[in-house]
Formats: sequence, structure tokens, C-alpha cells
Amino acid sequence: MEKNNQLKSVNLLAVSTAKNTNAILKEVIKKHREAINLKIHLGDVTSDFKASSLVRMNNKPGIKGHLFEKNKSYMGADHKLLASEDFYKNLETFIDQLYRHSDAYRYKSHNLKNLQDYIDYYHILADAISNEIFSKKINHVLFFNIPHLAYDTIIYQIAMSLKIPITIVTQSLFPDKFFSLEKIECYGDFNKDKIIKKDNLLKLPKLNLFYMKKIKQRNEKSGQINLKTLAHFLMFIIFKMPSLFFKPIYVIKILMRIQKIYKKFPKWRDPFANFFHKNELSYFEHLAEFENNKINFEENFVYFPLPMQPEMTTSAIGGEFRDQLLALEKLSKILPSDVKIYVKENPKQGSYARGPLFFHRLSRIKSICFVPSYADTNLLADKAIFIATVTGTVGWEALCKGKNILVFGHAWFKDFPGVIKFHENLTYKEIIKQKPNEKLILSKFQKLMALSHDGVIDRAYTNLVTNYDINTNTKKTADTISRLILRKEKVTFLKT
Repeated sequence: MEKNNQLKSVNLLAVSTAKNTNAILKEVIKKHREAINLKIHLGDVTSDFKASSLVRMNNKPGIKGHLFEKNKSYMGADHKLLASEDFYKNLETFIDQLYRHSDAYRYKSHNLKNLQDYIDYYHILADAISNEIFSKKINHVLFFNIPHLAYDTIIYQIAMSLKIPITIVTQSLFPDKFFSLEKIECYGDFNKDKIIKKDNLLKLPKLNLFYMKKIKQRNEKSGQINLKTLAHFLMFIIFKMPSLFFKPIYVIKILMRIQKIYKKFPKWRDPFANFFHKNELSYFEHLAEFENNKINFEENFVYFPLPMQPEMTTSAIGGEFRDQLLALEKLSKILPSDVKIYVKENPKQGSYARGPLFFHRLSRIKSICFVPSYADTNLLADKAIFIATVTGTVGWEALCKGKNILVFGHAWFKDFPGVIKFHENLTYKEIIKQKPNEKLILSKFQKLMALSHDGVIDRAYTNLVTNYDINTNTKKTADTISRLILRKEKVTFLKT
């Protein structure tokens, strides 16, 4: 593929599934009709192809039909992807992400049942998408978030194998700021080639983690079955086990198990607020065993809060450490025998990637102490020798308090002073000898803000912007993204 700056026009494939990003995309095309041609748009039913139908495996079409209707025969267009050195790693990543839409985690799930099913579907989808890319002569791909939903990931993998230029834009946690990058593994690597003028910030801003507002850091009265739980239980019966309508005694037994689980957890920790499956029962019953664990703040320990799965933070930028137990196993080998690892489950976690073998494997790491759900994460971070995480925001919060951070994945803050990136020869002394310097961290943050772009990509973050105006945001973000696509503006993160 030719480089973009040598092209007369860009033939764009865009992945945009939200109304606000669709509006931004429309503005990009409107302002640059001669330079940027939208050839393929994966999104909702108003787009060329409906993206979610590729992971739910249903036949809901976009305005150009269904991808598989247009690609019924094998074309061999995916040969570059299949010949890639990273093929098996790519396949594993795809399966991990697609599994979130399996029978155990979605009411309307796909029908893939075993490893061969996933492999077959990967080949079919790769060939169909590759054929579309070739037939439309795609020479640039745009993502409005880091690919982590299987259908966008395979597009990313294909583009990488064909050396098609990629632009990824993704929301930051800071008001009216978003990041950009060209490769997922570059996330967090400051672009040293970009000439910038630092923002004049006097102190590090406090994060507004609005999505965690209902999560408390204390114990309280236990919860009980509520209407939302009953609604999810009914959904489970309708979609997964309709035979339960004729087994009232079995239903009563399940409801009794649910009630017992609620009695084990604080009221704010609602186990079945978002989903119910019989697998969730075993997970929460096992998790409840840790609720009475005592925390000894007098002993030496490292704090490792588990990120939620499946999410971008693990399944995409976590790399091989989307397997969080691998990170814990690696960490345990680094630590002296008298240093414990305090592990806390994510307060929004369900049974995904938390089967019985997860807890058995966890129990084999002798230095681990699993703390209760209500344990104060701020106090744990304050008392810990250092904080270890795959990519979690807790790392940034602790860094701002002067704590050393060990990261295993591609965290956006991995390039900051005081952050240690895991490598196989890392030693305990190497981690603890570094002391975060507040002035250096502030200077680095000023650089990050200067490298980032003004605007909101994720509509959930509009509430962080004072006097937010949707039209103003659409125009300024569209202008920036256009410049990124045309390579007239450099990305935030780039490994040089």
C-alpha cells in the first residue's frame, strides 16, 4: 500500500457505531469530499454494514445489506493475514474478544460452541472483510476507539497485515481531550517527533470517575433481591432455559441461592444488576468466601486491583496480560518471600474469565491475599509498597500520590516517571529504588495534554466539559481527525 501523503485521495474504511461519532464522521467527509472518500462504514443499521451483527452472528443488515450476503464464496483475500507472523496471537485475541458474546454472557448470543467454531468463523470473517477492503481499494482505516470488540479487531489485524495506514482516536479521562495513535502497542508511548507547546498547568487535575460513583469503599448493610434482578432472571429463563417455566421448585432453589449471595455482599455491590446466568451463581458464591478476610496493614504488601473483564483495558491494551493471573504469577516471582500481594476484585466484575480454575490457579500463588469487596482501595494504595496493574486507572491515581507503579500492559501513563514497565529481568530493587517526582510528573502531564487533541469522542464524557456544545465539538473533532487521516497532524502516541 502507498503512503497517505502520496495519495490523491483517501479511500476510507471507518468503524463508528455511535450517533455522535457518526456525526463527526459525516462532517469529516463533508469538509473533505475531494480528499477523503468514505467507502465502507461499519456501524448501526444506517451504516453500510451493521457491526454488531458480526459478533452476534445475526442477519440484521446495514444499508448495503449484510457483509456475508456480498461475500458468499471464498476469495482467498485473507492470505496476508493468515501468513502474518502474529497469526496465532491475532487469532487468540479475536477469540478472547468474541467470547464475550457467547452463551454464558449474553441473552442474545452467537452460536459458536467450541474452538473449531471460532477458528472457522475467524477465517470466514477475515476473508469477507479482506475482500471488501480489496474491492473498495481501501487505503486508510479509522477507528473511534481502540479496537477491542472482535469485529473491529479483525479489521485492525487485516489492515496491519496489508500495511494500510490506520488512525485510532480514543477518549482520555480528562475533560475535552482525546488521544490518537496508529498502532495499539504504541498506546502510552509519547510521540517524540511531534513539536508541541506545553500547556501551563500548575497542578495535576483530579480525575472525575463518574462511572464509579455508585461504588463505595466501605462495608454496609447487605442487599437483597430486587426488581432488576428478577427481570434479569426472567430474561435468562426466556432466552436460555425456557424449560424452567415448568420447574417451579428448581426456580425457587435458584432464587434462594440468589438471596443468599445478596446477604453476603454490601448493598452497593449488586451482583446481578446487569446480567444473570447460572454461571454467575458459582462465581459470586466463590467470591463471597473472601468477604470475611481480614486485612493486615502492618505487613509488607503490593496492591494489585483486578481490572474488569472483558474491557479494552485488558482485552486490547493488556496484551498477553489480559490473562491477569499471568501478571500475578510474574509479580510473585519478583517479590521477596515476606512481601504479600493484596488482590481486590473489580466491583463491577461478573463471572467472565472467573471460572473455578481461575480461583484454583490464584490459590496456587502463596503470596496472594484476596481482600473483601468493601476494602478501601485508596487506603490499600496508600499502605502498599507499590501498586501493580495491567493498565488500570488506579495506577495513575497512585502515581499522583507519589507511589511507584508497575504496569504490565500498554497503559496511557506508562511513559511517566515513577512508572516501571514489566520485563522478564525486572527485579524488586529496580522497582522500589525509583521515587516519583511530582515536578517531573507534572511536566510529563503538561506534555501529554499538549500532545492530545481538543474534543470529545466518547459521548459519556460530555458531562465533564463545561458548557459543552455538540455542534462545536463535532466540527473541531472532525477537523482534527481529518488532519490526522491526511497526515497533516501527528498522533499523540507513537513508538519512535
